[in-house]
Amino acid sequence: MRESFENFTSIFKRTSKTAEGASFAAERPCQCSPGWPALETTANGYVLPAEASSHYSLMTNPDLGPFVARCTGCQARYPHPWVIPPGAPMPFDWAHD
Repeated sequence: MRESFENFTSIFKRTSKTAEGASFAAERPCQCSPGWPALETTANGYVLPAEASSHYSLMTNPDLGPFVARCTGCQARYPHPWVIPPGAPMPFDWAHD
């Protein structure tokens, strides 16, 4: 199972850093009012919606998966469980052609 998961996650670029090496999300509390107006993540150069959840998915679990979620307003890193919602666009060039 672990090997299958590693193969799956290897098709995604880790998102904790931008292509330039900067942090994708700021390690601080959300500065928006109201807090956490919306969440986003990025994968393979595409910005995807994210949403708060009562649980992580394999891909969004910070101990396993490659994704990081941030506030769309202030870019603070979301510190709670979140998921990529069903119906989000696929983060691959071939899916957008």
